[in-house]
Amino acid sequence: MKKALALIKTFILVTLIGTLGHMAFYFVNETIIKDEGESPFFQMLWNALRLDVAVAGYVCFVPALILIVSVWWNRKALVYIWRTYFGIISLALAMATLANIVLYGYWGFPLDSTPLFYLRTSPGDAMASVDTLDLFLGFAALVVITLFIYYIIEILVHPRRALQGKSRRHGSQPVPRRPLKVKIGRTAALILLTALLVIPVRGGLTVATNNVGSVFFSSNFRLNHCAVNPVFSFLYSVTHDEDFASKYRFMDDKEATERFQKMVYTKQRDLNPADTTAMSVPLSPDFLKALEAGKAGEEQGVNVVMVIMESFSSYIMSEKGNVKGVTNTIDALSNQGVYFTNFYANSFRTDRGLVAILSGYPAQPTSSLMKYPHKTNNLYGIARSLNNVGFATHYIYGGDANFTNMRAYLHATGFETIVSEEDYDSSIPKSKWGVDDSYLFQRAIKEMTAQKQSGNRLFVVQTSSSHEPYEVPVDKYKDKALNAFYFADKCLGDYIADLKRQNLWDNTLLLIVPDHLGCYPAKINNFQLYRYQIPLILSGGAITKPKRIPVIGSQQDIAATLLTLLGVKHSEYKFSKDLLDANAPHFAFFTVPDAVGMVTEDNQVIYDNEQKKTVLDQGPAKGKNLRNAQAYLQKLYDDIDQLK
Repeated sequence: MKKALALIKTFILVTLIGTLGHMAFYFVNETIIKDEGESPFFQMLWNALRLDVAVAGYVCFVPALILIVSVWWNRKALVYIWRTYFGIISLALAMATLANIVLYGYWGFPLDSTPLFYLRTSPGDAMASVDTLDLFLGFAALVVITLFIYYIIEILVHPRRALQGKSRRHGSQPVPRRPLKVKIGRTAALILLTALLVIPVRGGLTVATNNVGSVFFSSNFRLNHCAVNPVFSFLYSVTHDEDFASKYRFMDDKEATERFQKMVYTKQRDLNPADTTAMSVPLSPDFLKALEAGKAGEEQGVNVVMVIMESFSSYIMSEKGNVKGVTNTIDALSNQGVYFTNFYANSFRTDRGLVAILSGYPAQPTSSLMKYPHKTNNLYGIARSLNNVGFATHYIYGGDANFTNMRAYLHATGFETIVSEEDYDSSIPKSKWGVDDSYLFQRAIKEMTAQKQSGNRLFVVQTSSSHEPYEVPVDKYKDKALNAFYFADKCLGDYIADLKRQNLWDNTLLLIVPDHLGCYPAKINNFQLYRYQIPLILSGGAITKPKRIPVIGSQQDIAATLLTLLGVKHSEYKFSKDLLDANAPHFAFFTVPDAVGMVTEDNQVIYDNEQKKTVLDQGPAKGKNLRNAQAYLQKLYDDIDQLK
């Protein structure tokens, strides 16, 4: 069928044009790409296909509609519409490809909406640095590339033949009248093909949809940039762009800065193993000795394991909640290890929580920093800090690491190895969010035993079974959410038992923290404090005795606290405070759409930005934290704006 074949050819050609663009980008920027490390060319092209076919899918929607119309009305006007459309598309593809290649050497990130911003705000300044010769050569290249793309599609697709049944060489051919059944059949076939375009556009049938980070696969960030389709990157940036510098202006900058500076504390506390005060963690001397040996490059080392529990909260722990027996493992760990009893989540979603935990960077009310790869490329992270002192860094997940640009963020912040859904055996059953936590923790043990004899190691294990729709292979509770929490907690217990069986426990510092509080209890209120209260627990053989620490803090404080315990500098973590430093200002900061909260011992406040009013204000010093919370949010957005 000529019409269906024309659509398929168009899809393939647009995809191949994307591939040619990556090849040109690679060879123009080959030197700086190879300077960053590994540069497997064909692996880059293979990963790039994900966004190339997405762009092809978008491009093909209009031709598909034209072809459907031509089944019933095959007039010459459709050929003109087709050619006009592909003239525009050819120009757009050429402009994006050329701009991406030319600008990358100056900006260091794939094409996004930045050129529009410069042209919109000051077109004269935007063009000031371009001399006449460069402008002429650029224009000439644009014309050549545009004509090349246009005529390749024109020659190989044959729009006149597909739309009117006419040949370019032999002129008009009589078009026989088709029976109604034939027309209906052809229309149905074309509609089906058009509907199938949704699959490459969204990136498959999984939960995660396409984003710029979907094609990231290497620790060489420039090679990842090479795999990004510039058209997709530009459109994604335009549709997800946000003017951070103009948001949340509660006060003049002087007042905001003064308030903010009183809440920032980046001084490094000396680690004193003999410290037995209330603000200390009892670390094993053997663990500290092995840690230093690992830093020195000796075979012996330690494991630092961060388990990020999906949607857990203090509310479902037996001690604080109204349920018993659901979190037996976490309850036991809280009694056997170091338990921070006044700890808060920074946000309400995983992408925000991960950045807070792993980068010490506060969450935002209406945006997610993880969705801006050109900003997270310049973000610090625990993995990078530990890389710098010889740690090997591994991230182990059972779901799709491309979700919300997570893979791009993880690579940018220092993770060398990322295990995700695609790395598990195909025979393992998968739910909506990937493999369940039993297989996740089995894989974690496998990765740890494989690295058992090498230096110091960081393993971050992210669970997912306690995420709705709560598909788990147990049936203990009628409430599906509690059932899922029980299963995830049990899998954690099995993992700890395996650590002990494999002789990994003694040299392990285990940190347990949820990514955020989830959907239990049902219809939870964003304006109640328990919405944000989560456990933070330190355990493992590194901890010599149980302890409870009541200091107030939030996920963003994990980075400075953990790095201090490991003897690593944290001065670049502007927003992170060492929970164990008595001189630091201790408070919890959190956000949800569209509200901001701050908790101290004497005041707990939540302010609704949409209603422009305080919705919670309690404690002996009511109102004290409101301006501080607003100043903190304002300076946070100033900082995000400067992340280029």
